[in-house]
Amino acid sequence: MREHFERELAAVRAELIALGQMAATALGHAVAALQQRDPIWAQRVIAGDAPIDAATVRLEAHVLQIIVTQQPVATDLRRLIAALKMSGEIERIADYAKGIARIVVRDADQFSADLPSDLVALSQQAMTMLTAAIAAFAAQDVAGATALSAADQVADAHYAQAEAALRDLIQQTPTAVRWGTGLLLVAHHLERVADRATNLAESVIFMAVGAIVDLNP
Repeated sequence: MREHFERELAAVRAELIALGQMAATALGHAVAALQQRDPIWAQRVIAGDAPIDAATVRLEAHVLQIIVTQQPVATDLRRLIAALKMSGEIERIADYAKGIARIVVRDADQFSADLPSDLVALSQQAMTMLTAAIAAFAAQDVAGATALSAADQVADAHYAQAEAALRDLIQQTPTAVRWGTGLLLVAHHLERVADRATNLAESVIFMAVGAIVDLNP
């Protein structure tokens, strides 16, 4: 029975890593579409959200099936609860990628020649944090997960600078109101990706050692 249960847990772990990689790919493509003003790539991101949603549903159903049939306790139950929470965080990250892609589809032909440097830096930071969170989960790396707290502070600083730059642009350039507002929303989505990557890291720590921590106070 224990061997079967361990195989089920390993399958959940593999599904969660795969889901995280799908979301990371979607985010990377959405950011690339933004930087290249490419609505075709953005449309692909939008179309790719449905498979991510389906994979999330399958994963959560698998976890619930294990809980109902195996009635795990202690560490095993903690791992499964953390997996459920992480799947929801990852699905929301994919939704943010889709939101960015929709803005690219709407406004790509209106964007200025250069995106604000802090917006570009924020996009890179958010992607790096998501990749790091997935890697920390795969390796059950508590130190790597904890490091996302400092990384989130960097993301917050980039977000504040990007928001200020975009608000100044909108105030000074009336024709930039529509697409500038869109980029403000892009910045918000990216900041939320960074926050949710931090949430993933918190779940990694909970899963590994049972500690409830706040990496984004």
